[in-house]
Amino acid sequence: MVKLRVRCQKLGRCYFMFKLFFVFAIAAAFGGIRLFRWIIDHAQQKNLRRYPVFAFVICLLLAYCAEEFFGVADIIGAFVAGLVVACTSKADYIRSKFEPLSYLLLTPVFFSGIGIKVELPRLSGSLVAFSLLLLAVAVLSKVIGCGLGARFCGFNTAESIQVGTGMACRGEVALIVANRGLSMGALSQAMMTPIVITVVGCAVLTPLLLKLAFSGHSKGTDDGSTLAARYHRTEKLEQVSDELLSNK
Repeated sequence: MVKLRVRCQKLGRCYFMFKLFFVFAIAAAFGGIRLFRWIIDHAQQKNLRRYPVFAFVICLLLAYCAEEFFGVADIIGAFVAGLVVACTSKADYIRSKFEPLSYLLLTPVFFSGIGIKVELPRLSGSLVAFSLLLLAVAVLSKVIGCGLGARFCGFNTAESIQVGTGMACRGEVALIVANRGLSMGALSQAMMTPIVITVVGCAVLTPLLLKLAFSGHSKGTDDGSTLAARYHRTEKLEQVSDELLSNK
């Protein structure tokens, strides 16, 4: 009973800190957007290097606050920083400056650091079976969950399967959460290997499953009867709306 009470107290505290972080995130988002727009208004198109630097500072600051003060994964703080930057007029410029750095340095270093923690020689028969089961659950949960969501939104059965299959890929978020659990002691070192295998397996299987999901279907027509046609029509509408907003 004592242990159960202690665990309930810890869960209650974590839940309270999580809600407190969202209050902080909302305040930080509004403050960051106002500050960013103030800098843009007073910069007068001079020294454009300040925008990526300021965006990077916001990203690091919110990521640090999320993990250090609220016990939330740092990726959530970085996500809030991304929302702040996306609400400014310099979002495309900042993204163009960060993409080379991300693909050439940050992303390879991150995946390399995660891959070093994988110990394939220590895989036992039970861990292999668990890895395959985890991979199957990871794919099916996305296909069924996202497919049902698409079905409820008016897509037909074939399109719902295509949407669910396209969402089956797991990536850096799963690895970040697993790495966070490992650092907190909630996840053992032995369980990192099945998780990494699941992420890699989903990345490999998703294109193959998508090809099967789209096989036998036409490329799509202008009446929007297929998923591809829906996407292209939505993309054109977004381009037109962006042009109209930029002309105001």
